[in-house]
Amino acid sequence: MTLRAVVYARYSSDLQKATSIEDQIAVAERFCARQGWAIVNVFEDREKSGKDMRRPGFQAMKAAAAAQSFDVVVVEAIDRLTRKVKDALSTYDFFMFQDIKLHSIQEGAQDFMKVLFAGFGAQMLSQKISDHTRRGMQGAVTRHRLHTRAFGYRKREAETGTNREIDPDQARIVRRIFEEFATGRSAQSIAEGLNKDRIPAPNGGLWDGSTIRGNPSRREGILRNQLYIGIASICQFTHTYHPETGQRKLKPTPEDYVEQEIPELRIIDQVLWDAVQTELARRAADTPKAARAARRTVFLLSGLLKCGCCGAPYVTINKTSYRCREARRAACNNKRPISRRRIEACVFGALRAAFRSYDLLKRFEQALEDERGKLADGQLEADLRRFETARDRATAGRDNILAAVAEGVPYATFKTKADTLEQEISDLTSRITALEAQIARSQAEVEDARTIYERALNNLEHLLSDKAYVEEAHGYLAILIDKITLMPEEGAQHELQAELHLSNGAMLGSSSEDEAVTFPCWA
Repeated sequence: MTLRAVVYARYSSDLQKATSIEDQIAVAERFCARQGWAIVNVFEDREKSGKDMRRPGFQAMKAAAAAQSFDVVVVEAIDRLTRKVKDALSTYDFFMFQDIKLHSIQEGAQDFMKVLFAGFGAQMLSQKISDHTRRGMQGAVTRHRLHTRAFGYRKREAETGTNREIDPDQARIVRRIFEEFATGRSAQSIAEGLNKDRIPAPNGGLWDGSTIRGNPSRREGILRNQLYIGIASICQFTHTYHPETGQRKLKPTPEDYVEQEIPELRIIDQVLWDAVQTELARRAADTPKAARAARRTVFLLSGLLKCGCCGAPYVTINKTSYRCREARRAACNNKRPISRRRIEACVFGALRAAFRSYDLLKRFEQALEDERGKLADGQLEADLRRFETARDRATAGRDNILAAVAEGVPYATFKTKADTLEQEISDLTSRITALEAQIARSQAEVEDARTIYERALNNLEHLLSDKAYVEEAHGYLAILIDKITLMPEEGAQHELQAELHLSNGAMLGSSSEDEAVTFPCWA
């Protein structure tokens, strides 16, 4: 039987070119052709670190693997999948659980030991590259060679000495920002003035208060950049990744931090700089920590609300309301806010109406009938046997590690693998217990499908609004909803009309084109 293969390719922006993706795929296609394998899909991640396990292409491949839509994964080398030993072994275990083979073009068919050593090599190489890069950047800044793209400067072509120089036009804007802030204006008010005068922001587009104010813990933002007083710095932070979630985090590295005075790059005099830093500290002290944390709260509709006039997102202006972001910058005429409670009620009302469609109800009834069928046709028993086999395999793997340790192999070598196997055995045992209970209930009566479906719809808002799961619920809504457009409309209640755009294919029976459900805002 011809094996169904998928190809995974990745490159990181700091080491490779975009053409690396095409090169990896071409090599994999030739390899699969020689093996007689049929490529059924290609997954890729561009400009993504191998340490980040939340890469979209990688996660899409795992989802396809969970659906058992292929038989073998082909990569150029194991370091394309990950650059950490733990993640390499975890990925290998996941593929083995799904009965999927892993094949590296450079390293051949993979087994546990090959993945272990390849993952270790990739992790050591990644660390070596990182260390080498940091040493190079530290040395460069002491020679006045900068990599910054800070607003107020431009490149200076020179073989030696400072490779940046002051941009006079941008420097005037920097001085304006510092002077206005020192006189008491807020960062947001300064941004609105810059936008009104049609002055481009550092990365193009419009200015925002956060661009000016920055982040105090990272020394970011126009008002906190020490380069404006002629002090260049490097290696203040490094990126680390959470070992379980893969979330990237900035970690201070005081042991690597380097500062270098470059007087010719000073834009702000010391008196003005000190006045601004004092004002920043005063305003921070006047803002309660809890209030600052509240700004980062994720709500159910965060990022989904869009202004119908300018297309910018609606953002929170307090704990209870949203408003067009560009209106806050005086760059949009849509100044109408909307309460979070009201728009959430509108959206859930529209979703309930959409979910009550005949097609979705029939699909739910069919899914429920399929589950009942599994109870009758032995599918649950088959799943039970599959989980028991997987648990036996994991138990055997753990026993092999214990045997190797008994022969004198250091336990530390296999600790991560052993912990992973123990967790897998525990998870499988839980699944087996749940299946056994489900089989035992197979003869119990089941409620009518329509009754179950209607109860779920009526509880939709309550279930998704649970504070403990609001971030997860927001993720599900973001998959279902493409955007919610808010447009001023005279005569409408609260003078706003909302339009709900469902993602393509989110609802059964919808066309491939984006469809919108229009509904009025109500209290």
